[in-house]
Amino acid sequence: MMWPLFGACLTILGSGGAGFCICMERKQRLEQLALFSRAFALIAGEVGYSRSCLPVIFRETAQKMEDRASCPLKETFETIGTRLEDGGGPDMETVWREEMQRCLAVTKLRRQEKEQILSFSKAVWYPDGERQQTAVLSFVESMEQAFLGAKQTEREANRITMALCLAAGCLTAILLV
Repeated sequence: MMWPLFGACLTILGSGGAGFCICMERKQRLEQLALFSRAFALIAGEVGYSRSCLPVIFRETAQKMEDRASCPLKETFETIGTRLEDGGGPDMETVWREEMQRCLAVTKLRRQEKEQILSFSKAVWYPDGERQQTAVLSFVESMEQAFLGAKQTEREANRITMALCLAAGCLTAILLV
């Protein structure tokens, strides 16, 4: 009589654990989105304050960033800055797309969020400092809105996910016992 009860408890715990793993992936996605949002805010600050050239701005931003295994953003910004500084190579949009696609490949971000990040090169391409700053600030605002929207959605989705996983575990345990 003890083994079926033990099996039922393991079934419920397993389905709860699966729900927890799904919620943790969502949390990691949110952390990555927040990291990108912070990086773009730093770039906006550099554009507005120092008015340096883009290679310097990317390297300065990289120095202020933390590198994480789930999102190698610091390394990506350093590489972008170095490639842009070399001069005779590809233009900003090409370098941005190539390097950022490598970085985004290891993230948990959704396709729409990745496309938004890849479109950043169009925001900084203005030669006029004022227009560049306005465009970057607008981009930062849209990234922050995406983060806040994802955060709200995540809370609701996590509650539903945990409830459904635990309910499925309980139903399975009842059916098996």
